Amino acid sequence: MSSLPFTDQQCFFIAMLVFIVIGFMRGWRRELVSLVFVLLAVVLMRPDTSQSIALFLARIPGTFSYFLTGKGISPEVTSSILGPWWPLLGFLSLLALGYYVGNRAFPTSPATPQERFLGVIPAVVSGAFVLAYFSSVVTRGPNGQPLFVISMQAPNPVNYIPVIFIIAIVAVVIALIAARAKKTTAKK
Repeated sequence: MSSLPFTDQQCFFIAMLVFIVIGFMRGWRRELVSLVFVLLAVVLMRPDTSQSIALFLARIPGTFSYFLTGKGISPEVTSSILGPWWPLLGFLSLLALGYYVGNRAFPTSPATPQERFLGVIPAVVSGAFVLAYFSSVVTRGPNGQPLFVISMQAPNPVNYIPVIFIIAIVAVVIALIAARAKKTTAKK
């Protein structure tokens, strides 16, 4: 088995750089919409959460049966056809939907530099949540067994919270400088 030539810190910073570039290109409005979908995907597509939702949905017919007849039906929750890959596919689908909805809701590109620099903030938060999802869920199946083997430890974004805040603060400062520069240019 061969290993990747990157450490987990290098992978984290490369992933964050990708999210920063995407956030800069898309602007804060589109990235904010995408962030909502990322957070929704992280909450809904965790294996324990999706199993709880399936159990809740399976109990609905039994509840109606109990109200109508006085006898309940025990719920049967079957496993998904996709098995342990269901959360990953659902997560990726919600991410794609979030980016699509963000583009449809705000079809024009950001007009000002501050809109672009402010787009870095939700992009970095999205990136941290995506990495957290991959490091905690994707590498392990519902029974705790590895879904696939990578000879590199997945980066844990919790270790990089100060870096994420510094990136966000730098993005806000640059956006404020860009906004102030535009105002002084407009006055002349």
